[in-house]
Amino acid sequence: MKWGRQLAGRTAGGSPAGSRRDGGLAGRPTTIAVMAMAFTAAAIRLIPLQFLQPLNWDEMEFFRATAWIAEGRVPFRDFWEHHTPLAWFVFAPVAAMTDSAGVGAIIALRWAQVPVWIATFWLANFWMRAAGLGAFARWCAMALALSSSMLMLPAVEFRIDSLACMLFMAGLVLVQRNAPFAGGIVFCLAGFANIRLGPLLALTVLTLRVVDPRARAWMGNPRMNRVFAGAAVAFGACLLYFAATGSLDDLYQQVWYENYLGDKYSVEPEPLFLNRVVAPFGLRVLGAQRLFDVWIIDPGGIAVLTLGFVAILLALLSFRKPDDLVVLALLHTASLVFIAVMKYVYNYHFEIVVVMAVPLMAMVIERVRWRSAVVAFVTLAWLVNAYASILRGKELDRAFQDMVMHEIVRRSTPAEKIFSGGPWALRREPAYHYWFLPQLAQRLVQYGHARPYDLRDVLRDPPAVIVADHWTYTWIRNIQRELAPYFVRHYVPVWRNLWVPGLNVALPPRSQPFEWIVPRDGGYRVFASAPLARHPWFRSPFSVGIYERADGHRLPVRLPQPAANPSLHWWIDRQPASPGAVVRLRKGQRIAVANGGSETLAIFLLPGEDTMLFRQPPVGVTLEAATDRVTHVPRFGVRIQP
Repeated sequence: MKWGRQLAGRTAGGSPAGSRRDGGLAGRPTTIAVMAMAFTAAAIRLIPLQFLQPLNWDEMEFFRATAWIAEGRVPFRDFWEHHTPLAWFVFAPVAAMTDSAGVGAIIALRWAQVPVWIATFWLANFWMRAAGLGAFARWCAMALALSSSMLMLPAVEFRIDSLACMLFMAGLVLVQRNAPFAGGIVFCLAGFANIRLGPLLALTVLTLRVVDPRARAWMGNPRMNRVFAGAAVAFGACLLYFAATGSLDDLYQQVWYENYLGDKYSVEPEPLFLNRVVAPFGLRVLGAQRLFDVWIIDPGGIAVLTLGFVAILLALLSFRKPDDLVVLALLHTASLVFIAVMKYVYNYHFEIVVVMAVPLMAMVIERVRWRSAVVAFVTLAWLVNAYASILRGKELDRAFQDMVMHEIVRRSTPAEKIFSGGPWALRREPAYHYWFLPQLAQRLVQYGHARPYDLRDVLRDPPAVIVADHWTYTWIRNIQRELAPYFVRHYVPVWRNLWVPGLNVALPPRSQPFEWIVPRDGGYRVFASAPLARHPWFRSPFSVGIYERADGHRLPVRLPQPAANPSLHWWIDRQPASPGAVVRLRKGQRIAVANGGSETLAIFLLPGEDTMLFRQPPVGVTLEAATDRVTHVPRFGVRIQP
């Protein structure tokens, strides 16, 4: 009960009794030490930001939306999206300054949001100081958050969450500084940065109206009516923009109605929330061979969860006399509940949780007498952060992503389109209205709320490249199986996941002729091989062309010189033909072949100059960076040559 009495001993202004003893802590060695750890913990994470952290497909989605806005396109009217767009408008000038087709474009925007995170923690520090928390506790809490992979893994990625977290913290500071109208404006903008914060923002403004932290009473707070007024003004101004650009109906359809449908039709997932909250303790509930893994223990994340929970308990002791920290504890609890009831939970959903936990951790730390123990734990978290930042990177995955993204541009013209599950083509137009294929898009098509990628659309304008990632596979397997025969027989992987136009078939002797519809103009080199007919591509093409296999080292094929085969009989546009080693074909032409020999032949017609098919990245490397991180000496600047 001693901690409870200390919490109850806060002054009417919100400062804890006895906090003035910390007024000069900024000059003490312990505080200077934890300040240094906070700054360097954040600085160390810039290493994976620039060199080691692979792209998450959300980053490519957000970059593409940002770049389109930089070009003058209007979200929802000119391209499909299901997130609110404020962050893309904010970062559009940065996107306009880069012309990279690979990971460099995303890294530029990662760097652009670093000042946003600096502002977030500056605002948090400002709010904590006004709430009466001492310097030592404040900097310990920030050092723990900045040393936590729970925050920093998603924080170094380009995400809409960064701006939303900053705006939410700014709103709290403005309300605390008696500027509720401006606070309401900022809270509304946080929702336009990330609609996922909507329930938390609504509860925040309602709580501020009910609670008066200055009077420490649940007496209502009429001054906070101005929060509602500010939010209404900002909301109206945002809607006015969409109305003026003719995108208001599209905004409603894509952001509100389609997200509602996606949630309605989503299947009940596995316990993802539990999996996320136990991960800092080294536990894995889902998707791992071992329940416990010592290498993923995250002391900073443990501190966020445990100290945040202790702060909630302490806040309950002062529930009848709420101050700023009690209000924040209630909102923190609600934020966790909102995430827990979501059907799909990802690590970046916890960014706002960690930001809100910083003052709560400081509240608990301030009541710990053994400061040496606190410093020791912060030091441990810092060391683990350095280890996780430098020795647990996935730079080869990033190098593979970069190579594929640049190859998309090299193998296509600006007028051609790309089909992919993730938005890998940063500088080419998508072949389909859904320019990336999240579960939401799958559900909308599956239940008849959106038009599929019709095979007639494919034949009318075949993609120049297919990026066959996990989401491409799930789309073809679950939503549009009719696309599979065309894609498999008219495209071939030059690299795993990178499929280019290439007519192919394993044709038994004396079988019916096999016919293709040419997807692209060009000179097609002719290859025919009996041994190649036994290649796994002809038995399980998606296994060969999308996922890593144990026999991956046996999959690459070096092509011989192209040559005509006397056993093959050809027809072009239903007329007999006698092509040589190279045949000129136009998009839309029909070409057929029959095997008059005595053994099954693998037949390939390939444009371009590729001499190898089915090439594989290094073992353990995936386009989606899906494999577990392993401890290793980093290879800065590593590249995979096409």
